[in-house]
Amino acid sequence: MSMEQKISEQVADGELIRAYLSGDAESFEILYSRYRKPLYAFLNRLLENSIVADDLFQQTWLKAIRNFPAYENKQKFFAWLSTIAHNLVMDYFRSQKRAAEQPLDEGVLNDRCTDGSEAWSQMNDEEFETAFENAVNELPSEQKEVVILRRDGLSFKEIAEIQKCPLNTALGRMNYALKSLRNSLRAWRDS
Repeated sequence: MSMEQKISEQVADGELIRAYLSGDAESFEILYSRYRKPLYAFLNRLLENSIVADDLFQQTWLKAIRNFPAYENKQKFFAWLSTIAHNLVMDYFRSQKRAAEQPLDEGVLNDRCTDGSEAWSQMNDEEFETAFENAVNELPSEQKEVVILRRDGLSFKEIAEIQKCPLNTALGRMNYALKSLRNSLRAWRDS
């Protein structure tokens, strides 16, 4: 790794945005290289359609660039970028009427779920991983998004901000998702 690469990795996201707004195009390239893969993975897992994911990936970056002047360094840049992507995905779902096809059962929203150990980070079995991904894809969109964002390392507070819901709702969605995932994986294991 060159000295220039090491220095660019140490520059904070907010500093890169300010430099870009001051006319330094290379600052955007650094920011883009940091977040292009996680953003694309987030969109691709949510949409399950690479053509739409490609389109919303580009729209997310364009909207982010337009909103760079409003970015406040109070939250992680990826959480801010994910909020933009989330909003575009929700707009897409609304336009496709897919959100209405996947209603969310919000009965017990005050249930708490514990972080516990990140079981997905310990997966070694390819079959189990495939079964897990299939189970995640079967979740209602809001629950699926919570699982994906948690796997990407975002806090429940950041997820609640992205989904524009109370913290308890985000926790409840994760709780429902975990129950569904346990049932799906139990059925997979027993088959």
